Amino acid sequence: MSAGEEVRLEEYGPVKRGYTAIDFAYLAVVAVVSAVIFWAAWYVYDYGKALGGPIGARLLSYGLWFIGAPLGASLLRKPYSAFLGETLGALIETFLPTAGGFTNLEYGIAQGFLSELVYAAFRYKRWDPVVAGLAGAAAAPAAVALDAILFQEIFSPGLMIVLVVAAAVSGFIYGYIAAKVVEAVRPY
Repeated sequence: MSAGEEVRLEEYGPVKRGYTAIDFAYLAVVAVVSAVIFWAAWYVYDYGKALGGPIGARLLSYGLWFIGAPLGASLLRKPYSAFLGETLGALIETFLPTAGGFTNLEYGIAQGFLSELVYAAFRYKRWDPVVAGLAGAAAAPAAVALDAILFQEIFSPGLMIVLVVAAAVSGFIYGYIAAKVVEAVRPY
């Protein structure tokens, strides 16, 4: 199959696999919007941590850091759009004054990769809010693992599992919301 060739996807109609100039423009918008959301997530994280400790912080804010992937994929509906949405958003976030600095890009690559795997598991045939939620949730293990590796946020094994679950729940909720927003703004 060549780039740009149409593929029939059950309920979504024909979708071109190649990227167009319009797609790249959409990706740029997703990257900027995601980066701003990622920047704001630092404040949400601080409030969540003050109110509910490490679990509350992850439950309230982590899905915001995972939102670039479901946002990009829901808007473009093409292979690699989840990875690109998350990674490009994280790249722009590295230039904003946040506590993460360059590590934001490391998170974006890892989270985008895991989110992309969800769309690949559905063979790029489902772009609905539930799959977007699953893509958001899939980023959680990478984020919690990088927290432990890069910032020494290491707790008991039981609490680490709870943190992954809290981050996954947050990712699912925000991923689902991202897809619903895209449906409202750009119905297919």
